[in-house]
Amino acid sequence: MHRKNVILLVLALVSFLAGAINQYFYPGADFAKSDIPFIFLSLFLLFYWYHLDAIEHSYRRSVFLNISVILIAALAMPYYFFRSRGFKKGFLATIGFFALIVLFNFITVGGQYATYYGLQT
Repeated sequence: MHRKNVILLVLALVSFLAGAINQYFYPGADFAKSDIPFIFLSLFLLFYWYHLDAIEHSYRRSVFLNISVILIAALAMPYYFFRSRGFKKGFLATIGFFALIVLFNFITVGGQYATYYGLQT
């Protein structure tokens, strides 16, 4: 399996665990203390995915773009996709990126529900 796909699977697992741990230790909290390590881990994984993708597409990354991917990923990743792939493929990659964000949020909620119903039995 390609390393970029493994990173996406790990991000899905991190999302599930974030939801499960938040529900277990901080049920009903909008923002839990355990969110901070999960945010940093997710950003690290996103940056690593971006690094591998840039190598794959022979795209020369700038320091500014590297920092932007960490600080404002929702803007920096679409910019990167359009620059590295052109308009059509960049547009499709951007749609995929935002679809994955939505999917990972659903997986987080799934972790919360799994923990909630697991504790009820």
